[in-house]
Amino acid sequence: MIRSMEEFTSAFQAARCVSTPLVAIRTADPASTTHFIIETLKQGRELPPLLSWDIVRGLYAIGRDSSDELTRVLGERQAVTIGPVDALLLAQQLCEDGLLLYSNAHRFWNDPGVMQGIWDLRDSFKATGRMLVLLASPGATLPQELGQDVLILDEPLPSTSHLEQIVRETFNAANLDEPEHPVIVKAVDALIGLAAFPAEQALAISLVKRQLDTEDLWERKRQIIEQTQGLSVW
Repeated sequence: MIRSMEEFTSAFQAARCVSTPLVAIRTADPASTTHFIIETLKQGRELPPLLSWDIVRGLYAIGRDSSDELTRVLGERQAVTIGPVDALLLAQQLCEDGLLLYSNAHRFWNDPGVMQGIWDLRDSFKATGRMLVLLASPGATLPQELGQDVLILDEPLPSTSHLEQIVRETFNAANLDEPEHPVIVKAVDALIGLAAFPAEQALAISLVKRQLDTEDLWERKRQIIEQTQGLSVW
């Protein structure tokens, strides 16, 4: 089980080094995961071509350096007309070492066309160092047909040190003095269990009259947690 971002980073880097073609990342914050992938790929090397797909924007480039690759892959097609199956077909055109991030994959991978499209990328991607990254929600389950072919990684929630950093940055963004240690401890205690983005938003809203309202922060955490079916705060 991955318990820290360091372990998660090591697992992703290892998958990249051995040309793992299909990876599903279960995450509560896909935007944070995308940023993490970019920063990880930048370490000590040039960023490889990186494309992303979602149901609204279609296929698009992440960063200016990937714009030429997007143009080449699309050819004469319009990016916004690329559906979930089309994106997987076009992924075959990615250059060596390229990556495709596929948003909300758990909403599509049970479709026969998408399922087949994912599987069809396995061998060709393996041979050329390419990777399909399926971004999915926490607890999402792959269809049986893909269960043996896709590596699953669970992105951990922010650690206490990461939450402390979020608390300090949020106070600084609100032009408030550096919070005292007891305030940080109470804030982190209330934020444990939330992803980075909702933690930051809940904290910012709970800064009332230039002070942290801890009770309000706990209430907002409870509301966020109870949006997940089967979870509640007693």
